[in-house]
Order: sequence, then structure tokens, then C-alpha cells
Amino acid sequence: MYNEPVPSTQRLVPRFVLGVGFICAQSSVAQTISSTSSIDTWLDQPTMTGDWSGARTDLESLGISPRAHITSESAGNPLGGEEQTVRSTEQIDFGADIDLQRLLHIPYAKIQLTMTDRFGRSLSADAIGNQFAVQELYGAGQNFRLAELNYQQDFLEHTLAIEVGWSPVGDQFATIGAFCNFQNGIICGHNNAMTDNSGAHNFPTAEWGVRVKWQATPSFYAMSGVYQVNPNEGDANKGWDLSLRGTGVFAPVELGWTTGDGAGQLPGIYKIGAYYNSSATPDLFTDVNGHPAGLTSEPFEEHDGREGGYIMTDQMVYRERADSLRGLSLGATIGLGDTATAKYRYFAMAGGHYQGTFPGRDNDLIAFMFAYAKTNPRLTGYQEDRESVAPGSVGIQTYESIAEVDYGAQIAPWLLLRPNLQYVTNPGGTGKIPNALIIGLTVKATF
Repeated sequence: MYNEPVPSTQRLVPRFVLGVGFICAQSSVAQTISSTSSIDTWLDQPTMTGDWSGARTDLESLGISPRAHITSESAGNPLGGEEQTVRSTEQIDFGADIDLQRLLHIPYAKIQLTMTDRFGRSLSADAIGNQFAVQELYGAGQNFRLAELNYQQDFLEHTLAIEVGWSPVGDQFATIGAFCNFQNGIICGHNNAMTDNSGAHNFPTAEWGVRVKWQATPSFYAMSGVYQVNPNEGDANKGWDLSLRGTGVFAPVELGWTTGDGAGQLPGIYKIGAYYNSSATPDLFTDVNGHPAGLTSEPFEEHDGREGGYIMTDQMVYRERADSLRGLSLGATIGLGDTATAKYRYFAMAGGHYQGTFPGRDNDLIAFMFAYAKTNPRLTGYQEDRESVAPGSVGIQTYESIAEVDYGAQIAPWLLLRPNLQYVTNPGGTGKIPNALIIGLTVKATF
């Protein structure tokens, strides 16, 4: 166990704000339970704190939709890793979606505002030594930060959408929501090839950017954007650094298709994307003279940018009844990194989920996945060269893989419990750390 440092004043701000809102809403919760004399009514409402004695409805009538969540991810490794222990990490997020058509009569316009606070410890960093966090909430500076502040505007009867402002790239690109039924960080709605290999950021780390989406038909879209690149944006002291400093621009493009819109058809989504980061990036193997860098003392060769691509799909393959959400969906993703500069040559994931586990549990689901990350052979070659020159100086990385199974229990519309098992093969990619079994639990409450 550990003693977490006393929170700084900055860290106390979001907890105080959320705490005040929670306390103010308790009268609404108590009134609901008292007036109905039934816990069932409370468990059936969409949020834990209800309508705030009508205040939430009043705000939404003005176009202001407040939202807040607290999520906890606990994990312990009874077997494997560098040592055995238990860790927990948490995230508070709160903000609002502001409908400017209702509020200021600006048609098809919206402002999105989100702040987050993360705190706690990482089992991967403290005890396992693997590359992909077994608690995906850990990271992004573990601090209080502005996660989203952007203006969204639709045109041409919602067929053209533009977003301008402070946004995480992974909010929109290379993401499928069904892939977030897992606790491991190798796959949560986004393709790691775009982030670990290319300098892009995922929620809650954001950067300035512009995104344009064209909904060409009801089932096909094309989307692109340009974002600032700041490699340090996820640091602990950068939560409110909104400067324009950066090393280049990140430009993604994505095409997407949806299927199964007709009656009785099975829904699915298919995406293909590519991206380019203009920032100067060092080669993984050769030095400035074109020689193996692991055998020399010369600096690495620099490249004028890096690129990559991905394919993602999630398809329902079986449904119990035509009018039911109960059924099996399968998905997969593969992401390719830049040959010369990407740490991982490719990522691959396959899995799925079955929604509707038992009679009366239509919203519960069982999710399962296997993911594999292949170290770039150029990096492996550099490490082998360094090992030959200075034995024991580096680990030689080849791959790391993850298997996970989760049960998502929707206790109430506002409360999710998700126990899970994970198994990490070849932690750290070096073969020197024993494979690890992880027992985890995600708890998420919507206020």
C-alpha cells in the first residue's frame, strides 16, 4: 500500500467543485427516495443526483446540459510481474454541452467544455513493468486539466460539421466506442498506432486544432483535421498550458461506413484512416552518417515527419430478436507505424462483446479481446547492437500481448461495475519479466 501525497490547491479545485454540486444535489436524491419510499425509483433514474429539484431541467431548457462522472480502476497482480501488489487510479470529469441554438439562437452550434482530474497509482508502473497500462485511466499527467473547449458548427442540414478549439485528436479519429469495454490501455476506443507511434493525444490530453467532417450519405463519411503537435502536453505541469508552442502539425484523414440501417439488419461500422506528423523525428536504427547507431556515438538520423495508418471494424453478427439489443458483436483493428521512426511496427486487436447476459440483464455485457503489439525490428536491431557493445545496458524488445475479459454490470443507468481479468504476455517486451495475471475492477458513476 502507499500514502498518496496531499493534493495541491490546483488538484483540490475539481474535487471541491464536484463536491459542492454533489452536496447541493443530495436534497433532490433524498426527496426522490422519500417521496416514493422506493430505492427502485432512484436506481431507475438516468443520473445519481436526479433533477436537482428541477434545476437540471431548467438548465437543459436553456441549452446547457451539465455532466459529471467519477471513475475508479483498481488492479492487482497475484501472479507475475516484477512484484505483487494492488493499485487504484481515479478520474473525475465534469463539464457541459452548450446548445447555442437554444441559448443564443445560433443554428446548429454547440460549445463543448470538459475538465478532468486524475489521481492514484499505476500497477503497470509500480509492479508489473509492462508497456500498456492495465488501468487505462492512468496518465495524462495525473493532474487537473482542461480536456475539451471547442466550438462545433453544422452546415447544410447537418451534412457538414466543423469543430474548432481545444480537443483531443483521439476523441474523433481512430475510435470505436465498443472498444472501450476494457480496462487495459492498449485499446480503449482508439487505435494505439496513432498515439504511441505518432505524437497524437487521446482524452484528456488536448491540443489546438480544426476538424471537418462531411456526411456524404447516411452511411458514409469523410473526415480530416489539422492539430498542433506538442509532445509535452501530457506532462504533469501542462494541464492548463494553452499556448500555441509546438513542434509541427498533425494531420489525420478518415473514411467511415456504417451498415445495417435497414429493418432487421445487423449494425456495423468500418473505418480506414491515415495520418502525418510534420515534426522532425529521429530514426530508430541509423545515425546521421547512415551507420548503425547502436555501434557508434553519433546522433540519430532525423526524418522530416512520420506517418501511419489503421483499419477498424465493429460488426454485430448475431441478434436474439429483431427488436432487441441482445446479441454478439465482433471487432478488430490493425494499425501500422512508420517504418523508420515508430516504436511499434504494428498493433493488432480482435475481440467483441455479447450484450444481454442473463434474463432481465439486457444492458449487461461480456467483453473479450486479445491485443498484440510488435516492436519495430529497427528498434530491436538497435538494442541488439547496444547490447553487443555494452552488455546489460538495454533490454531487447520484441512484442507484448494482452488478453482481457470483462463483465459489465449496469447496476443502474448511472452506475457501472466492470470486474475483469487480464493476462500480460512478455511484459515490457524483453522476456525478462514473468507473464502477469491481473484482477481488476472498474466503477463508474454518472452524477
